[in-house]
Amino acid sequence: MLVDAASCAGLPQDGWRTVRIGERAVFRHDATDLIAKVGRSAQRFAAAKREVRVARWLTSSGLPVERPFDVAQPDATCALPVTFWHAVAGEWTTPDRLAEILRELHKLTPPAYLALPKLDPFARMRERLVSSPGLKAEVRDELESMIARQETELPVALAGREDVVLHGDANIGNILLLTAEDEAILLDLEGFCLGPRIWDLMITAVYRDLGWHTEAEYAAFCAAYGETPSDDPAFPTVAAVQQLRMVCWLAQRTGDYPVIAEEFATRLADLRDPARPRLWRPY
Repeated sequence: MLVDAASCAGLPQDGWRTVRIGERAVFRHDATDLIAKVGRSAQRFAAAKREVRVARWLTSSGLPVERPFDVAQPDATCALPVTFWHAVAGEWTTPDRLAEILRELHKLTPPAYLALPKLDPFARMRERLVSSPGLKAEVRDELESMIARQETELPVALAGREDVVLHGDANIGNILLLTAEDEAILLDLEGFCLGPRIWDLMITAVYRDLGWHTEAEYAAFCAAYGETPSDDPAFPTVAAVQQLRMVCWLAQRTGDYPVIAEEFATRLADLRDPARPRLWRPY
């Protein structure tokens, strides 16, 4: 798949090495300093195309984001969506730098041609369950039931909120600091959509609650953005949706390694009992 797409884009067909396998398969070509992202299914073609267009719009708007390779993409003749990007060399940075980018992002007005969708975290959850053949039927049914319940609760919690441009998965793993320029770069733009800004902000608060960010890092994030998402009345609901989202994401990887299957079992048990402390490991 990658070989065919590279050929159509006029890029080398060999020399690609695997960087990671997650929501998408990511490969790097060191000689050209390019990254290739390969979607899990043909259903992701529209999202891949929109990601490229979003990146070009954000670059023209002055927001620092990863840059797509200058070619029409993804190629519709390929069975899976493949997009090519200029590699970004940098270091992981701190939540306050993420907040600075989100503050500017949420002020932007997207052009109509982007046709950004409304926030809908549940469709991707269901896609992930479908792409998790190793799940037992009763576990899949249980997660489907949780999705259906939260699908009813989330619109109520967010009713009356102003829509802004959202990254959709605004976590610290989707930002890199270019150390030479001291500039933070936003990555993984596939989930861009329209919705209340609490959706982008709550992820850092959830990571704080999981122990993945310190209280000081969370305080710096809130100060940089100018809001404290955990004080928002909608936070318990959006945080519960985020946790379910994280469990459904991990479900599609349970066959990769036994340790991931164990982590999935722990997270599922925690969803069943909201009073249990969350001792989740990041993946």
